[in-house]
Amino acid sequence: MRIAITAGNCDAAVNLLKSGLKSGRPKVSLLAGSMYEQGLCVKRDWDTAISFYALAADGGLNQGADRLAAGYADPVNGPDIAAALWSAQRGMSRLVIPYCPISDEALKDPDRFVAEIGTWEPARLATCNYVFAVSSMMTAELAYPELAAAFNLGAEVRYIFYPGKPAVEIEKSETQEYAMLGVIDGDALRYRNRKDKTGGFEKAVNDVAKRALARYPQPPGISPDAKVHLGMGFLIDHR
Repeated sequence: MRIAITAGNCDAAVNLLKSGLKSGRPKVSLLAGSMYEQGLCVKRDWDTAISFYALAADGGLNQGADRLAAGYADPVNGPDIAAALWSAQRGMSRLVIPYCPISDEALKDPDRFVAEIGTWEPARLATCNYVFAVSSMMTAELAYPELAAAFNLGAEVRYIFYPGKPAVEIEKSETQEYAMLGVIDGDALRYRNRKDKTGGFEKAVNDVAKRALARYPQPPGISPDAKVHLGMGFLIDHR
């Protein structure tokens, strides 16, 4: 489907989507959600995207929850801050931020969750929504970049989000190589030995960071010293 979408062959992409959804695979539901959220080869429909992202999350793909958090927080879709924060707690990063305290009991009960964050001051609510929105979008979109899939590379990238600036700074990057299976492309093999392969992952982080910071308006009053440490492991799933 991704190849068809990239090539602009929407008829093929939609047909592949319809047949893929019959399999019930969470990854297909995630892609369907992305297509409807962004209007790729289908009419943009956030409500339809929600249903597919929820299916992906219920199927064990936490990226679905991250996509929901990122989408609910987007001003284009509302925003729905309570739904965004609730979804963020079920995503891949599951950040624990002292400034945004949520009790264990509230994390198990949506009604209690809404009541609890309802006691926050508007400034705190806006700041927490912003921090979780940017973090969720980055986590969802960086789960596995094309670079890793193409060259059978894995990586761990740690970065810092400064919501008061706002900016994202790479803290550390490390790569690891996986055994290349099947017919091996000589160019791919040579690329694995280049010193700039780690930079490809860093570029992926920077590219997504720029889009995330542009997507969400920064609320006023956040300390420039505030920071959130994040990490992303680009790991290959051969299943």
